[in-house]
Amino acid sequence: MPAVGGVARRATTINQEKKKNPYTLVLDAGDSLVGDQDPALKTQGKSSVEAMNRLGYDAMALGPGDLALGLETLRARMAEAKFPMLSANAVVTGTEELVTQPYAVRALAGHRIALVGLSGGNGTDEIAVLDPLTAAQKIVPEARKEADIVILLSHAGQMIDQQIADQVPGIAAIVSGGDGARQTAWESAVTGVPVFHADQAMTGHAGRMLGIGKLNFDAGGKLKSQKWQQFPLNPGIADDPTMAAWVQEQTKP
Repeated sequence: MPAVGGVARRATTINQEKKKNPYTLVLDAGDSLVGDQDPALKTQGKSSVEAMNRLGYDAMALGPGDLALGLETLRARMAEAKFPMLSANAVVTGTEELVTQPYAVRALAGHRIALVGLSGGNGTDEIAVLDPLTAAQKIVPEARKEADIVILLSHAGQMIDQQIADQVPGIAAIVSGGDGARQTAWESAVTGVPVFHADQAMTGHAGRMLGIGKLNFDAGGKLKSQKWQQFPLNPGIADDPTMAAWVQEQTKP
């Protein structure tokens, strides 16, 4: 969950961006359900999902911290979410059954956009995490059959994301999470695919940055230009009053 102090400011910023551009997607590269703070810890991510629902999330990838909740709890959180939690490479251990859907397709601004999720980490006793690069090589062509734009939400880490950006054709952009994050956006020297990273959670500190990407596509879904910024959710941003009231209720002793 975004740090409690930042949720109301996050709501303000998201609402402002949506007013500027109705063709706005709210995306997450994962490890956002629990973290190290209450109420997310106490509720096993239930409060986080409610916050994301209120923030109007469109999709998130499942990170290793999310998978660590275990199948039963994770499935309960997915059922509560009004947005898809995605992974093309998290499977039930000992089977080929995906824990969740690998991608979701959204119609937006005359385009069909496939949002593909990739998990990182080593998995758990219940959940195995397959090789992200191999999974991307398989699922991106499938997603391209249903969409003219593919955006990858990846918690595989910067090193693997670079391999994916270099080696997997058909990706418009990667929203990256996990290890080795770069503070600024970068592009694959091979394909030109941009890779964005908004924030990296640390003990006692998560969700205090918001990444804002502005991507322009031509009619065929080819990326023409992009602009990215990390936006600090500092105290100078007014709290959204509705979200602030909800946060206050969640954090009562």
